[in-house]
Amino acid sequence: MTVSDYIADYLYKLGVTDVFGIPGGVILDLIYAFDRKDGIKAHLSYHEQCGGFAACGYAQSTGKLGVAYSTRGPGFTNMITPIAEAYFDSLPTLFITSHSEKCPEKGMRTMFDQEIDTCDIVKNITKYCVRIDSSESFALLFTQLCSIALEERKGPVFIDISSKLFKEDIDVNEVCLSNGNIFIPSQIANELAWKISQAKRPVILVGDGVNQANLSLEFRKFIQKAMIPVISSRFSHDVICGSNYYYGYVGSHGIRTANFILSKTDLIIAIGNRLNFPIDSQSYSSVFTHAKLIRYEIDKGELKREIPNSENHLCDIIPLLKSLAVINLDYGSHEDWVEVCNILRDELMNEDTNYAVCAISKILSIITKDTIVVNDVGNNEFWVSRACVLFGIQNRVLYSKSFGALGSALGKAIGAYYANHHPILCFIGDQGFQMNIQELQFISQNQLPIIIVLLNNRVSGMIRDREKLNYDKFIHTTFESGFRNPEYKKIMEGYGIPYVDYNSLSDNQIEIMISSLLHPIFLDIQIDENIVLGPSLPKGNVCQDFHPSLSTEKYNYLNNL
Repeated sequence: MTVSDYIADYLYKLGVTDVFGIPGGVILDLIYAFDRKDGIKAHLSYHEQCGGFAACGYAQSTGKLGVAYSTRGPGFTNMITPIAEAYFDSLPTLFITSHSEKCPEKGMRTMFDQEIDTCDIVKNITKYCVRIDSSESFALLFTQLCSIALEERKGPVFIDISSKLFKEDIDVNEVCLSNGNIFIPSQIANELAWKISQAKRPVILVGDGVNQANLSLEFRKFIQKAMIPVISSRFSHDVICGSNYYYGYVGSHGIRTANFILSKTDLIIAIGNRLNFPIDSQSYSSVFTHAKLIRYEIDKGELKREIPNSENHLCDIIPLLKSLAVINLDYGSHEDWVEVCNILRDELMNEDTNYAVCAISKILSIITKDTIVVNDVGNNEFWVSRACVLFGIQNRVLYSKSFGALGSALGKAIGAYYANHHPILCFIGDQGFQMNIQELQFISQNQLPIIIVLLNNRVSGMIRDREKLNYDKFIHTTFESGFRNPEYKKIMEGYGIPYVDYNSLSDNQIEIMISSLLHPIFLDIQIDENIVLGPSLPKGNVCQDFHPSLSTEKYNYLNNL
């Protein structure tokens, strides 16, 4: 078996069905190996960046290994942004490139055209990266590399293979993947239950680590047993959205209910959440002074984030949550506390809606439960998050979280479709859309059932809002200052994708169009450019005191509950 055939065969055994990239001279032998392998298909992206984003979407929506490839030089450098995306968001991904000559010597700018020291560039945004120039090294490292991507805190790995190796025969003994779990003694679950029972106002702060470990069902079962309030980070509302015990996400643009609950709790249990709070700020310092924090974290590096009054457990949440889902423990009674949280939710959940949130909610209410929602970066993602929480949407929702890669949504939507073969609902803003517009060709020629929803306010909204707050004029964010949109209807005609003006449709027409989706559709939602992102937490305010402000009477009533 050749090295290229071995790569295709081993990835297939790991469950990889689709890989993404663009052909190049040094990588052709690998692409032909994918073509020979039944059960795995190589897809032609129209930019290496979106090939990488497709691998991210494939991994993010399933937890399986996402794979992207590129040729050397500029093909490789085009993949750097999705590599960083996978690293920041802990997505199990394999990025492959190839070389045919040596790297430049130190101190020499170039030695051979397109050859570059790839590993030196990506070593700080990968779990492991390696350049391979011999079949012996390949035999030793390739299966380990795939294991590293999938184990413990997941993330990207990178391999740069000499092109001459692809045709070499190799005899590799297969290496079985371990699941990477750290053993959790049963007493940890019992200790957690006891601490919850002793608290007066406990809350679970859940993060996307639960989704990454495919533990949403186990988490829901645990909460049904514990019967205590749950709040989340914004990117993990889909872990438990729709549950009576879920009250929204916290943050500077969070759900008011969740921030009020955070301000009142005496015990915070963080599961799959890295607690990326400005702990020392006036907004949050009092929370972590008055509440005990229990953290369950798989990455010891995250525990370097020192938080007052915290108890840290370095462990894998997989066995912990699986135990909590099935074991009957005494969590005590917290009915009074849950009632306080219910009052907060009833009083506050409809405080911060706008036209965009209502339009998004209407679409979300129609989609099937297996439809995956993909978001780009910008105000659009905040509106989608709010709509999901307000209306209890339980669909899986993908974000570019920590890295915030504008323009990532179309590529991720493609990868998520091939990983699941369910319809995709892709929300994107008018600036992010133009960053990777070429992938409409991929979506069109393959007739993927993707609804592309453009939240079209004709401005660079998030940055415009910041300019308005801090400067005396706009630059590159409004029509007058240089930001322009093309004629989207004509663009869709060129790509052969139906263009639909949302504002001209009746509710019945929207429902019929979305419920019978068999091919791509572009849905243009015109939004008033003056709608700003809200609510927001002004610097220096306590975490529950958002702008626009509640009436003094209402704020004092809720604050004193």
